[in-house]
Amino acid sequence: MRIFLKILIVFFIFSNYVKADNGMPKVYYRLTGDIAKSYFFNFFANKINLENEKILNERVFILSLKDKKDLDEESSEYKKLKELQIKYKVQDIYDYETFLKRVDVIPPSLAIAQAAVESAWGKSRFIKIANNIFGHWTYNPEIGIVPLDRIEGKQHLIRVFKTLQDSISAYMLNLNRTSAYQNFRDERKYMRDNKEFIDGLKLSKTMDKYSGIGHDYVKILSLIIKKYELNNFDKIFYNKLKGKQQWNSLHR
Repeated sequence: MRIFLKILIVFFIFSNYVKADNGMPKVYYRLTGDIAKSYFFNFFANKINLENEKILNERVFILSLKDKKDLDEESSEYKKLKELQIKYKVQDIYDYETFLKRVDVIPPSLAIAQAAVESAWGKSRFIKIANNIFGHWTYNPEIGIVPLDRIEGKQHLIRVFKTLQDSISAYMLNLNRTSAYQNFRDERKYMRDNKEFIDGLKLSKTMDKYSGIGHDYVKILSLIIKKYELNNFDKIFYNKLKGKQQWNSLHR
């Protein structure tokens, strides 16, 4: 709890210095040690929570349809559902079970820990020049840059994002619809079905396919979440939603 109190204190000290998305704010790079880490956690927690609320609004919409399977194709409801079908790659537009399995939150503790690992605590070249937090690749030269250490003959590029928020959005969509993270979605659904807390520490164990180092990557994520008590950010997010429309969608 001592570490978490430090995190909150640092957040209030530096909140007025956070600027628009363009890599990490310059003030961050003047910080060191626990103060820098605390700033990092709070900076990303706010952005992650914002993206999670967007996802929950989509989830609320899907739940509002109440399994309707005869929507007028000219209606705004159908058009919005069609957009979500394309976004989340749901084969059948009326497959609400798959929608609800994919349109769901990413625990802040997990997202923060992965942001720390993938961006070298916000100091990697890719976050500084490409707003790329989570190591996303692309093969489109119009939205990518060549990695400095790319093996000869390889074609992949590091994707460039307009903002850090766009990078977070892409990361969440990746976990929510890509086949490599089916186990993650299965475990999250199990927690929902059993009225359990959506626990980032437990779900970090499903991230063995996110990195080439596999289970060692899982160990690193778990260590970061435990050491810095990041599950507290999960609790803050859920408590913030109490009384809002999105709250009910967390339990369905």
